Amino acid sequence: MTIMTLDMDAEAVRSLGYRIVDRVVTELSDPSNRPPRPPTPSDEVLAMFGGPLPHDGTDPDELLSIIEDHFIPATTNLLHPRWMAYVLAGSLPLAGLMGALISSLNLAYIDPVNTRLAKTITRWLGEMLGFGRNAAGYITTGGTWANLVGLAVARVRRAGWDVRTEGLAEHPTLVAYVSEEGHSCLDKAMELLGMGRNQLRKIPVGSDYRILVDALEETIADDLASGLQPFCLIGNAGTVNTGAVDPLYDLAEIAASHRLWLHVDGAYGAFAAMVPESRPLFSGIERADSLAVDPHKWLNIPFEAGCILVRDWADLTDTFSLIPPYLRAGVVDSEVNLRDCGIELTRTNRELNIWLALRQYGKDQYTQLITNHLALTRQLGAWLEDAEDFEVISEPSLSICCFRFVPPDLRPPTEESEAYLNNLNQEIEMALVEDGRALVSGTQLSGKRVLRACIVNHRVTQSGVEQTLLLLREIGHKLDKQLRTQDR
Repeated sequence: MTIMTLDMDAEAVRSLGYRIVDRVVTELSDPSNRPPRPPTPSDEVLAMFGGPLPHDGTDPDELLSIIEDHFIPATTNLLHPRWMAYVLAGSLPLAGLMGALISSLNLAYIDPVNTRLAKTITRWLGEMLGFGRNAAGYITTGGTWANLVGLAVARVRRAGWDVRTEGLAEHPTLVAYVSEEGHSCLDKAMELLGMGRNQLRKIPVGSDYRILVDALEETIADDLASGLQPFCLIGNAGTVNTGAVDPLYDLAEIAASHRLWLHVDGAYGAFAAMVPESRPLFSGIERADSLAVDPHKWLNIPFEAGCILVRDWADLTDTFSLIPPYLRAGVVDSEVNLRDCGIELTRTNRELNIWLALRQYGKDQYTQLITNHLALTRQLGAWLEDAEDFEVISEPSLSICCFRFVPPDLRPPTEESEAYLNNLNQEIEMALVEDGRALVSGTQLSGKRVLRACIVNHRVTQSGVEQTLLLLREIGHKLDKQLRTQDR
């Protein structure tokens, strides 16, 4: 029998490591060197990442060259200082480098030190966000998973029967509530938990895109009268469309009166609760039963770094713990075991990156970063209000501002001009991607196609925001001229 391992020569590993670090430094030294969104890769580049199953190995130096020369240039550049699209942030060098260490040594999460890390991180996050000083929680891949876990816990805690054993059949229909601005991952969660999207009631919002409390109470009353069983109320602590924060205190009152589980989706916006001036927006978050957050958004921690916070570890273990004999043997747990707090038995160590970032920068530096982002967003809103060729569609909320380009001769917009303006702003959004000097995203609000700037990237500055606005104006006027010429 041939004895073999997959080990590499120590000097080869060292050489590759130096190359990787050099490339990281190069990218970080000039983060605007690559456009925010790459051009469509050529067939030749795509072919490099396809082809038949390899039977013989490839030299690691050659593989790294392919990554450097072809893969990185074809990927989105979240490091760009004028990246203000979606809710995606840049990254942190130390935490990123630590990811290589974690993967290279295959540092798992099964050891007591990692349990201690998880308990520390969730306690820190709970304190930072005003959720509480004794929070329990589980580190997930992101907000989608964190929200799924939150609803899974809510189902166990509020169903009124042993839902894990008996399932949902032959029991009352469970229904949950969220505003029309709730994230689509909540629909997915309802699907995956077997309750179905139809049982997630979408409550209308007001002109500020916050849930209408009266409409919520009417819907709950109607469901109760129909024999349905409300079990969960979901509040938004910063929607991805506009940054709207629902009246969480009012929702807590309603949840308490109907014995509903109050889950808050704060994946994007909850970290603004650290800032004294915006803290009142989050009044009531301390009364939530669970809270989903995404440190890889506003804290700029490398993917994957989501988290679900709950009040007690039993909320998680009662929902997920199921230990077969082969995992019990020879194991003595002095603390909560993370295998009992989620559906995974094997996963990477997600805790260390979050711990590193919070230790490296601390709450105060992150609070200042978010304070700056809130101020930058207000400044953008003020510039847009004063401009003759832009229209603010949703007032800046947290670090999101939605607006659109409107040629001066089309102000105020008429019913006839709305279709043209929708098309024009869609074209501007696409042209900005092709331009490559900055990036904002787009969305749909009240039937209008709008541009959406979201500032969570720690490299964004006031100068970058101003340059982006000037670029949008330049592109807007150019496209307006072209489109009107075509229509003649």
